[in-house]
Amino acid sequence: MTSAVSFYLLNDDKVNQEAFACRLCQRALSEGLPLFVWCESQESMERFDQLLWTFQASSFIPHDIDDVNAPICLGLSIPDAFLKASAQKIGCLNLSQNAVDAKLFDRVLEIIEANDAAKIAGRERFKGYKTQGITPTTHQIK
Repeated sequence: MTSAVSFYLLNDDKVNQEAFACRLCQRALSEGLPLFVWCESQESMERFDQLLWTFQASSFIPHDIDDVNAPICLGLSIPDAFLKASAQKIGCLNLSQNAVDAKLFDRVLEIIEANDAAKIAGRERFKGYKTQGITPTTHQIK
């Protein structure tokens, strides 16, 4: 599988990772891209789950936790069944602190908040993808 890794660099400290992640989930859904959202902890996964239900007052983003048939699947680890459930392209939105094994996905999305700790962690993940032979693209988000 040929992977593309995209880093979204948030330049406004008023925009947080989870709010921007909702926008990326919405976009993946509109493009028909099944998306696994890799969460850092049970607490962060439950918080993001609630945010997806309430992100927009007029609609919600269909998703579920550990449900490989959901268009947006949230989890703490990547279920093998999710990777096998679809013959089409699969994406991963990485909300964890570790680089993803990019060869498992067609597309990997990373969001870097506008603070020093997030930038340092993001640089490490960027290097991790480079060691996998992938040159990530970066997008400045204002």
